[in-house]
Amino acid sequence: MVAGRARGITSVVCGTLGVLLIFVAFLLGYATRSVFNDRAFATHVAASLEDPRFANFVAEQIADAVIKAKPDLIGLRPVLVGVGRSVVSSPPFRAAVRRSARTMHRAVMTGTVKSVVLDVKDLGVLVESMAETHPKLAHKIPPQISAALGNLESLPGGEVAMRLVRMARRLRVATLGLLLSGIALCVVSVWLSSARRRAIVRTGVALAVLGLVLAIVGRFGGAALSLFVRHAQNAPAVVALTGAFLGGLMLWAAALGFAGLVLAAASASLLESVPLQRWGESLWRLAAGSQPLMRVRLARGLLGVAAGAALLSWPLVTLAVAAWVCGVVVAFAGLREAFVAALHLLPHIEVPARGARGAERAAPRRGAVAMVGGLALVLLAATAWLIVRSNANAAAPDEIAACNGSAALCDRRLDRVVFPASHNSMSGADVPGWMFPNQNAGIEQQLQDGVRAFLIDAHYGVPVGDRVKTELEDEKAAMTKYEKALGKEGMAAVLRIRDRMAGEKEGERDVYMCHGFCELGALKLVPVLRGVRDFLVANPGEVLILVIQDESVTPQDVERCFQESGLIDFVYRGPARPPWPTLREMVESDQRVLVMAENASEGVDWYHPAFEVMQETPYTFHDPSEFSNRPNRGGTGGSLLLMNHWIETTPMPKPSNAAIVNAHDALLARIDAFRRERGRLPNVVAVDFYGTGDLVQVVRELNARPGDRGRR
Repeated sequence: MVAGRARGITSVVCGTLGVLLIFVAFLLGYATRSVFNDRAFATHVAASLEDPRFANFVAEQIADAVIKAKPDLIGLRPVLVGVGRSVVSSPPFRAAVRRSARTMHRAVMTGTVKSVVLDVKDLGVLVESMAETHPKLAHKIPPQISAALGNLESLPGGEVAMRLVRMARRLRVATLGLLLSGIALCVVSVWLSSARRRAIVRTGVALAVLGLVLAIVGRFGGAALSLFVRHAQNAPAVVALTGAFLGGLMLWAAALGFAGLVLAAASASLLESVPLQRWGESLWRLAAGSQPLMRVRLARGLLGVAAGAALLSWPLVTLAVAAWVCGVVVAFAGLREAFVAALHLLPHIEVPARGARGAERAAPRRGAVAMVGGLALVLLAATAWLIVRSNANAAAPDEIAACNGSAALCDRRLDRVVFPASHNSMSGADVPGWMFPNQNAGIEQQLQDGVRAFLIDAHYGVPVGDRVKTELEDEKAAMTKYEKALGKEGMAAVLRIRDRMAGEKEGERDVYMCHGFCELGALKLVPVLRGVRDFLVANPGEVLILVIQDESVTPQDVERCFQESGLIDFVYRGPARPPWPTLREMVESDQRVLVMAENASEGVDWYHPAFEVMQETPYTFHDPSEFSNRPNRGGTGGSLLLMNHWIETTPMPKPSNAAIVNAHDALLARIDAFRRERGRLPNVVAVDFYGTGDLVQVVRELNARPGDRGRR
């Protein structure tokens, strides 16, 4: 008797622990897919913006950030909130939120900070673009503003919650082990039980109940959490944000609940009867029948008060939960009937048959047990496959539909894409004071017009009056070197300008973009890079290539310029060799600018040596008949190819030449010849006067050719 009782207690303990371990494994499995992975986490945060409550909250935060930067705009707050709603609904803002969320995620998971804020930068760029319908307002928007959309310390538990998340993340590797251990304990519980089929029914019912608990948390957890938020005005945002994370839990809850129901119903189909009616009658007597024990009556009364309060305070929530409970009971009864019917319809299988009083006339054979077990396993496997497949294929909200202007390019690797490029990109004809420009317009306009690769020169310079003087380590050697590039006429212009600078007060040394000599035209590097960053913020599907002819500028100073401009946030940090990432992968990671140096790149991991990564053609042609596709710098080892395509007319490039060589048929003929000779299309097609001729159109046609995808 004692041994039997101990065996029964052990069975109950093992069953309870097993069910709880399975429940924990489901929780960790869901958390692994939605919380611990930085990409999934950022996707959920961006998805929360679809909730109008959170969108309105964010719009108000944006308006407050603008007013904080420029207090005189406080009278226009309603207008700013309206503009903020437009910003929140835009893909660039969603991309900025995802980027900020991933940064915050890393901070939380590494435990590097105690106070973590979801801080979205670059709002000035987005607000200004959205405020174009209010020109006076658009010009007043500060360019560099950010808004804090959420502070983890404002959530219930604060730092404690963050520590629990980090601890759970470390346990996520044990998910499969917990699941298998839970199943094993449930099996042991059934084996130890004196009524094994009923033990299986109890285990299945317990799993179904826990699935119901998960569903309640997934559906109403955000609303419950908002009750404990420190600041009431943040409650709607917390509901929306929590709902975005918990919403996917409904599918996992359904899977766990369905698994439990199938297990319980399959086993119950082999029993003489299932005491559902008896359980119901017992519950009714406990809830409303006569009860001599006052302790039970007190508990029953308190539960009744709580149930009534819930119906009065949250009628829809309470009725929804009650409906789910009824649904679980009905589903159990329906599944059991289906199993019983299926077994009766199968030949050579004996199953329990009820007599006049419901007594069994035959015990079920092993065939019946095997058949029920097989059906249960098939249904459970189908459920598991559906849940895994649905999570794997779930599309991120506001997923980028096009990369570099084409949906077809998103899933193409970088070395299988052609980029329209400008040579001496910084030397735009619209740049004030620039002599001998190579391009129709500056880099900002080139970006708007479709140029996606830029060949620039970087020099040290000091401002002197309205000009910039080039700092040269060896001026005599430099003069000799650049005379070959600029010609005698160009050098004469340089010397005249330098002579006029003599004796004038010099400013601070900095990095400038110049072609040979900054005296002929210069742009400070940081503001131009900041403009590139602004473009990337406003256009989250664009990928760029930047090649820097770094004349004596150290890699560390180039890195400083990228940091000061903020473009550092977008540089590509992966290996600069095959297999290259797809454009979609670069977009999703926000590593959208491949940066290369012609000379020195040591010490900066994302700054790659250009002619180890890339091979090029010659670049000095004085007539179209001289165009050559033979290897030049980089030999034949690089995985990217640069085709230089312009006519050299030192010191003054001529748009009339560009009109000839950039014409559609002429440019396409050169590229087709390149393809025949080098066995593949070039990745970067660099020209002078990009706006003269058909560079962008030709590249678009090349990228659209289906036959060229596999040849690179």
